[in-house]
Amino acid sequence: MGARIDKGRSSATSLLLPRATAQDDLVMGTNNSSIVSKRSVERLYYPDEPHFFRFFVKKFQRRAPLINRGYHLRLHVIDVTLRNFLKQPSEKTKVIVNLGCGSDVVPWQCWTRYPEHCSQSQAVFVDVDFPDLALRKRQVILTTPELESQLSGVHAEQDEAHPNMLLRSDRYHLVGCDLRQSMALQQVLSLIVDPKECIFLFLAEVSITYMETDSADSLIQWASSLGQAEFCLLEQIFPDGPGHPFARTMMDHFNKLSTPIKSVTTYPDLRTQCSRFEDRGWSSVRAQSLWSAWNDNYFLSVDDRRKLDEIEPFDEWEEFCLFASHYLILHAANYGEKGTSSCLPDTSSDIPSAKSFTTYKPLTGQQGLRRFGAAMLASDALGRASILNFMGLGHTTRVPSYDIYKLHGSGGDIKVKPEGPPSRMCHSLTNLGIHGTLLVGGRNSPSRAKNDCWLFKKDSHHWERTQDLPIPLYRHAVCSLSGSSAVLLMGGKSEATGVSSAIMVFNPDKGWQECEVHGSLIPTSVFGAMLTCSGREQEDILIFHGFLIGGISDGIIQNQILAWDLLLHDHKAPSITFTLAETDDTSSALLARFGATCIQQEDCLIVLGGVGHMGVIPQRQEILMCTMTGSKIHVSTAVPLSNAENGQVIPRPLIVGSSVVCPRNGQIVILGGGATCFSMGSFWTRGSYTLSIGTLSHGIRSRPRPPPTGWEFSGYGEFASPPSNPPGSGLDKPAEVRPIPRVNAASRESFEDIVRQGTPVVIEGLDLGACRSKWTLDYLAKQVGSRKVVVHECDVQTMDFKAKNFRYTSMTFGGFARGIQNGARLYLRALSADAPSDRPANLAHDFPSLAADFRLPEALRMCSDNLHSSILRVSGQLDMWLHYDVQANVYCQISGSKRMLLFPPSDVVGMSFAPGSSSSSIDVFSCLNSPTLRGTHPWEANLNEGDVLFLPPLWLHTATPTSNVSIAVNVFFRNLDRGYSIGRDVYGNRDLAAYEKGRQEIARISKSFDTVPVDARQFYMLRLAEELAEAARSDK
Repeated sequence: MGARIDKGRSSATSLLLPRATAQDDLVMGTNNSSIVSKRSVERLYYPDEPHFFRFFVKKFQRRAPLINRGYHLRLHVIDVTLRNFLKQPSEKTKVIVNLGCGSDVVPWQCWTRYPEHCSQSQAVFVDVDFPDLALRKRQVILTTPELESQLSGVHAEQDEAHPNMLLRSDRYHLVGCDLRQSMALQQVLSLIVDPKECIFLFLAEVSITYMETDSADSLIQWASSLGQAEFCLLEQIFPDGPGHPFARTMMDHFNKLSTPIKSVTTYPDLRTQCSRFEDRGWSSVRAQSLWSAWNDNYFLSVDDRRKLDEIEPFDEWEEFCLFASHYLILHAANYGEKGTSSCLPDTSSDIPSAKSFTTYKPLTGQQGLRRFGAAMLASDALGRASILNFMGLGHTTRVPSYDIYKLHGSGGDIKVKPEGPPSRMCHSLTNLGIHGTLLVGGRNSPSRAKNDCWLFKKDSHHWERTQDLPIPLYRHAVCSLSGSSAVLLMGGKSEATGVSSAIMVFNPDKGWQECEVHGSLIPTSVFGAMLTCSGREQEDILIFHGFLIGGISDGIIQNQILAWDLLLHDHKAPSITFTLAETDDTSSALLARFGATCIQQEDCLIVLGGVGHMGVIPQRQEILMCTMTGSKIHVSTAVPLSNAENGQVIPRPLIVGSSVVCPRNGQIVILGGGATCFSMGSFWTRGSYTLSIGTLSHGIRSRPRPPPTGWEFSGYGEFASPPSNPPGSGLDKPAEVRPIPRVNAASRESFEDIVRQGTPVVIEGLDLGACRSKWTLDYLAKQVGSRKVVVHECDVQTMDFKAKNFRYTSMTFGGFARGIQNGARLYLRALSADAPSDRPANLAHDFPSLAADFRLPEALRMCSDNLHSSILRVSGQLDMWLHYDVQANVYCQISGSKRMLLFPPSDVVGMSFAPGSSSSSIDVFSCLNSPTLRGTHPWEANLNEGDVLFLPPLWLHTATPTSNVSIAVNVFFRNLDRGYSIGRDVYGNRDLAAYEKGRQEIARISKSFDTVPVDARQFYMLRLAEELAEAARSDK
């Protein structure tokens, strides 16, 4: 046991091995990210067994639940393959060869989990990877007692005759070898074992796909020639072609890293991967997607899947399905019965396609990026319709806002009152006719469901709170009941692990009523299902009919399709009966979906998007038309989206988390949607899609209308907290604007007094240097014209940092100056010339040719002594967004003029600043004369050439130009002795350390209430909030 370690041996050995190429280094770098993710899984999902990945990861990083679950599935299917290989009876020695092992710890895990099987089969483990990476792995093994102590007969001495053999022991060997050199690998294996006396299992987990495909194929063929062998391959596939949004995002990710995955272009699906191995000597081949493996009891039992939900809250089901559908697990053997190779069949069925027309309207910037929201129709007083897409998940977090869409070229303006529901996602909106539109439930996080319900009043365009749900719910199924203002709700999730069995009816006059379930068939409780009402009977008792379709239970998308009959009574609870729907196998397979949307038009049910029982839904089947007659439901046609219309290319949307609206019969509008594509980036559906389709009425199909006028993004609105001021208090009047005082500051002491007082002033009469007379656009362009700068470019007057309605554009300063002179809406906020992401701007360093022109007078010595940054700002006709700075600063107007609006820090609560954000989307210049800013206290200054505005810390502010060109220098300085956050603060707006720590404490406190009943949680958390508010109002 043990080994002597020569400190110089690694370098000596490396001299005997070929040097890695730059491309090889990049491929080896992919190990760094994957091993951190595997360490996250190890710590969270395997708490009761020894951890070995931790020795290869310096600092633990908890990955997002989606990545944890994805890597757990990867590790688990390989572990099952290893376990079954080790336990199968054989007289031969079993050899596990990990091709491209990276920092994997397969041997140590197997010795821990399956010690008897390893011992009985005399299992030998061989790790193979690039020499450089293998040398690093050897160093960790030999210097880590928990790893090295499990090896016996260790030999780590240099062997010039066999330089690829980096570490030998009785049952573990580490080989540094390029996998493209199969003969060198065969020589090393022959030193370790006699291939004729062994049975091999070759593992390749996302490793050989980085090789040229010919080299990878040669390796697969070589492995089949060694003797009795099995091969386990896990790598990427294209289940719906390279054009699928996930596939494109995945390929872009690896290409951006300069580590393109290569096998997938030649072997894009299960069938071609099977043929790949069959053609290279493997007589038995079985391949399935990871999503199929997730559903397969061979890999995971029902209890296994249930237990995973107890580890951490999880609700990224669509994204998990997309990820798992784009990876395959393949197991091949070159022994056993011939001709037994099998791939899972393609279960997609050919169904007729219906003609449709599509109009596509692209989004600009970050506008309209929203998923897992809900949309509805609203009209102004003249009957002009708009579509409002409410809340959901925005670019970075849940958003308390809505997007407005209008028909191209139409007028009308919907003004929704700003008081409304708090932000949420996975909620529902249902039309109640004259009673309005009902918003139900939703969630903050998977463990924080909501039970509040709201009615949107169509006549006054405002929200009213209505009766809460008896239990919090999200991802519930809901539908309106034909010809009434009542709503039926089924299923959903009430917490991270529980699926609700609730069946309820909402009546605007009675509130929520629980249904009594009659009959022998009790539906499986599901969430993310579809629910539709297909008709009603008007008798003594109202009877409604419909279908419950799909959804998830126990982690599996169900093929459950049930017909239901609902009876509404005047004086007792509603009752409902379920029967198995009459349908065919094809319809059952196509309708087994999760997260899909269904819309009823006359006798036709239109189903859109989501993910399916078999994984990714093929593009040609994403939109289906179904006929409904009694308890029968049948998929009649598919409605493929056009990829071009009238010469316009229409990009493929990802209909996941999308909002769908039916403005009129025969027309469907798809808004938003997208997904986090595992660790490879996000895909957003960047546009609105207006479809014109034929409908079914009494079995007769109508023709679709020609390409419809498209619905396009028109604007957005935000919700604020309900006002605390009662009507008639006077605070519903427009805010009164206060002028910022103008002063002189002739000495250092007078300026320090200004800073101590903490209110804004405009300082006049300061000597700022020759810039006052020299700085024009032409002069600046002459001095720094060839210098590259990054500027904000916007198509509208007001920039919005949250909506990202502008672009970052790189150009020369000369080109920037010409653009402003020609009226372009451009804004320059200069960054550090050397390290724009890491270092604050400094005028003297970044623009040395201008440095001598500008000076801070002696009176502002406090600024230069505590300097954080000095920033050149040049702008055309563009308004800055409302924001605050954590550091004090002076804004020196050199040329041109600007109007500045400031608000004291106490106004922040009602100004739509999201937690942790220093920017707001409120356009205060357009709201000054409206009640929107009621209760605020705006201060105003018109800055002329030579004016210096002192901006105290945390004062909210924005600016609009009052001249064609504005040139200024903005100097930030630290006015506090302590309290700033440690670390990088490029822009001077990183919040104080106490606030950042406080937000962490709030998250911790909030999480501590996760297991408390919702009413008690609200009760106690609101009490804590009031304590915090009282402390904030205190002078202590």
